[in-house]
Amino acid sequence: MSQVKKVLIHESKAITAGSILTYNVPSFDTIDDIILEFTNSGAAATKANILAGVGKIALNINGEQVVNLPLARLYDIYAMLGQEVTQNINNSIGLNIGRYLFKDPNNEDFFSYGCADIQTIQVQVYLNATVTGLTDCQVSTIRRATNTALGSYIKAINYPQTMNSTGISTVDTLPRDSNEAYLSIMAHNGGGKITGGECVVNGNSVIDPISQELDDYIVNARGLAAVDGVFNYSFSDGSIKGILPMQGVTELRLKTTFGTAPENSNYDLVAVSIRNVPAQMLAAVRA
Repeated sequence: MSQVKKVLIHESKAITAGSILTYNVPSFDTIDDIILEFTNSGAAATKANILAGVGKIALNINGEQVVNLPLARLYDIYAMLGQEVTQNINNSIGLNIGRYLFKDPNNEDFFSYGCADIQTIQVQVYLNATVTGLTDCQVSTIRRATNTALGSYIKAINYPQTMNSTGISTVDTLPRDSNEAYLSIMAHNGGGKITGGECVVNGNSVIDPISQELDDYIVNARGLAAVDGVFNYSFSDGSIKGILPMQGVTELRLKTTFGTAPENSNYDLVAVSIRNVPAQMLAAVRA
């Protein structure tokens, strides 16, 4: 049965330095993606000006945080997709990004926003104190004419970390919700230098202590792309089985080694996960 992918324009707002732009996205049909488009007096804004002028991006559905991360980190996730997204992402960028980690388009369609039980969809764009070459931001959606419940969806959340020296930064505080599964956790060097990483789940090694270079190779070999300055704890290979479910997990421990400490003693830890993992995926993982 045909499903026409409609592209609908919703609202454009003028950009003011230091402000927060809030968009209330209409809830109907099934939303495949919510897209931000940045312009400069009617022309496409440059990526450099967008990154300099925009701080954080947030998406809340029914009051739940679904996307919350610096815009620069969202561009990094797109860069990680490598050959899965073949064109450069410049002034237009979608928020439902994790769905593109799957090589089979049928799997992508598991991860949308079915609006039958959605009351509110809110997007927020946080502008920096200085903005140049940006005048407007417009929100649009890609939709299918189906009336489904919210179901499974992708989350992309930044968990900022503190690290003021060289050595190992251990994080064991990421959410371990039984209704979620991780696709990728990206440690950004914060202006320092990451030399390696390790991941332990319930006392068992999922990723042995490996170098940055080996991690880059593994990510590339899976058809994704290594991102400069990022150690990618990648659990996805593009298949329906490529997930790290949190059912029964009491310990999720990441150990990121810094050869050079992050600038300002801070670095970003961005988690891309699935909320309400589809039954088909859980069955495939257990098979």
